[in-house]
Amino acid sequence: MRLALLVQKLAEYWESTQVELHGFYSVERVRELIAYNEQASIFRALAVLALVPWPCVVVTILVDLIPLRPPSEGLEANYLFIVRVFLAFWVATIVINLQFRHSVPPAPLSNTRIIVSGALTAVLTTGVVYALSMNIGFPLPFGIITVSPMWVLFMLIPLLSFMKKARSDPEVWPLVVNTLKVWICQESLVVIYPTYFYIFTTLPADAKTPFAFLLPVIQIFLRNVMSRTVVHLNDEIPEVVLMNVEVFNSLFMSYCMQNTPSIWTTLGLIAIDGAQMAASMHDVVVVIQRLQILKERVNTERGRQLLSNATTTQIKILHRKTILLYTQNILDRYKLAKVSVGSTDFPLSSVENLELKPKATSFKGVPKQIVYSPSRLSKGVSLRKVFSVNDAQCTEDITQLELEYAQHVQKVLYITEFMLLINYVEVIVPVIFSANLLVMYHLPNRVYYSQIDSMDDTKLWSTVGN
Repeated sequence: MRLALLVQKLAEYWESTQVELHGFYSVERVRELIAYNEQASIFRALAVLALVPWPCVVVTILVDLIPLRPPSEGLEANYLFIVRVFLAFWVATIVINLQFRHSVPPAPLSNTRIIVSGALTAVLTTGVVYALSMNIGFPLPFGIITVSPMWVLFMLIPLLSFMKKARSDPEVWPLVVNTLKVWICQESLVVIYPTYFYIFTTLPADAKTPFAFLLPVIQIFLRNVMSRTVVHLNDEIPEVVLMNVEVFNSLFMSYCMQNTPSIWTTLGLIAIDGAQMAASMHDVVVVIQRLQILKERVNTERGRQLLSNATTTQIKILHRKTILLYTQNILDRYKLAKVSVGSTDFPLSSVENLELKPKATSFKGVPKQIVYSPSRLSKGVSLRKVFSVNDAQCTEDITQLELEYAQHVQKVLYITEFMLLINYVEVIVPVIFSANLLVMYHLPNRVYYSQIDSMDDTKLWSTVGN
């Protein structure tokens, strides 16, 4: 009994740390997905997946095409290194400003202003790099980590006038604050992962394997921190969390695999990742099973209500509908236009009680427009009660069942997007890492990368294999 209770507690704790289990798609997001599913071809979707990551690889390689001089010749001989630093910070600043414009739409950031202010920020940051290199030494140790705080400060300078006005706007100011929180989280990634990798490279071979298993712990912790920081982004939480935390985690996992002497470390990390994926898959299966039960109950109730009509065809049509088509049908019939999610931290073993607020009611008592909040939980309603078969003689509310169905679809789509993005990042990052490594191996600047300089062809292909 105690063992079962312990297992249950561990399972609940595990679920509480899994970000993908605590969110919903909004109704607008569901509609957009249905429209995209109908309009976009499979070829287009696959082409986007295959081509999107490569511009960053091309930019990185172009920067590394700039020839460098040996560090022993000093900073004056390495003026092209300063050019390289400027270009790197210019591109990074443009990307961050585009992110700010997306998160805070009222921000006055035209494309021209982003490019010009990005260049100004890059010049100032490069000046800091130059000054520190002159006083501390060249190349500057932990250069990116050292300069990052000043870089963020310089990025804020062109935004100060807007932020001063936004301070008095109760709608815009929270967007600004939350976006700055995202910047802080991104800066923490820049500090945490390189520091972890530096420690990893200094450890003896027998200590690297246990230290490598800290990566999944760091990953889960940072996922939760980031998701709580960007809660205002609602539907975009999966993209923001995974495109920050997962990209860093996958990249530095690739670095660690490049420097680990043990295949068992690689297999252990793969096993941990597989366990996380299996747990998420289990949750998807559970929700889909609930969807099927709800759909069957709707079929049964429709058959009861329309017993005097020729309903067999209608029920067969309902059976044949896919999850998305049936959900679209529900949204269209009830004109569901808004969902308010206050808090979605609840165990999968419970079902929310939807609060229906009809604006108008037809003669059948079916609301024409419904606004509901899936975050309002009713402790008196559970799966055991909802899915009980003891009420066979009672008339069920089809509206309630169908809205509950739509709500579960919102949840399963949210989990599925998380899983797809995780898999995509964990596949594509090692691929572009390997592609970049193969190109860098043949460039003159390889001598300035300690991990590549000592490689021969055998070591190269062994690293790519890892």
